[in-house]
Amino acid sequence: MNNTGKKVWSRGMACFLALLVLFLSLPADRVSAKTYITPRSALPAESNVRDLTVTVNNRKGPMRFTIRAQAGFDIPKKSYLAQHGCAVSALTTVLTAYNKKYAGYSRVDVYKKLEKKVFGKRSWKANYSKSPGSQRPVSLYGISKILKKCHVKNKYIRRFTNAKAVKRIENHLKKGNVVIIETNNHTQDSGVFRKAYNKRWACSKHTMVLLGMTDNGQVIVADSATRSWSGSRQRIKYASMDRLVRYMIPCRTSSHHNYFHTVSDSGGYILVNP
Repeated sequence: MNNTGKKVWSRGMACFLALLVLFLSLPADRVSAKTYITPRSALPAESNVRDLTVTVNNRKGPMRFTIRAQAGFDIPKKSYLAQHGCAVSALTTVLTAYNKKYAGYSRVDVYKKLEKKVFGKRSWKANYSKSPGSQRPVSLYGISKILKKCHVKNKYIRRFTNAKAVKRIENHLKKGNVVIIETNNHTQDSGVFRKAYNKRWACSKHTMVLLGMTDNGQVIVADSATRSWSGSRQRIKYASMDRLVRYMIPCRTSSHHNYFHTVSDSGGYILVNP
């Protein structure tokens, strides 16, 4: 290398070292990817209401989500919403927030119009022509399908271990995205279900939306169901992800059922806007 080359190399190395020192001197939050959290104080202290709209910090900016009760209040006990409405409630909460075209859609619009349009009349009628008790809620597969058709990107994760799911879901929430989950009335440890019933998050099976994370590390749970243990906090509940995951359902098989089929193939979770 001649003298000119050495000088150019020395100058380049000096610039590199200067940039490296500057990078290392930056605070950790400036170096790492941006995270999104919502202060607990910014969320309602009480939420035992029929309809609740909350604002959560999201990668798309402050985003408003509407959570509606599926039973109680003025909702008929024998209606589809009261008996099977958790999944369509979760779908509507996400869809109306992420696509303005559907902002005015009610849950009835979603399950009577949108499901029929996306799934086809035959599949839709096969479910809703049954007696009310035999009808089934839209599955996570079906939710993912509708969201994609409505231009809301998502990824349906069927199989998981608890530890990996906790890490993946928390990272997704911290990046300013939401997650749709399915819970069970039995707890599990990476797919091994306990025999004892535990109805904390589901009387049978139940679909909810995780809207984000709070400043104290809890997950913000949008829930259409009312649970006595949660007191005045109903449409919005809070949980640590490592505990909540034990109520979730890892799939053992895959299927393409638009409506909930079995625990084996209808569990998992959906990463919205992955």
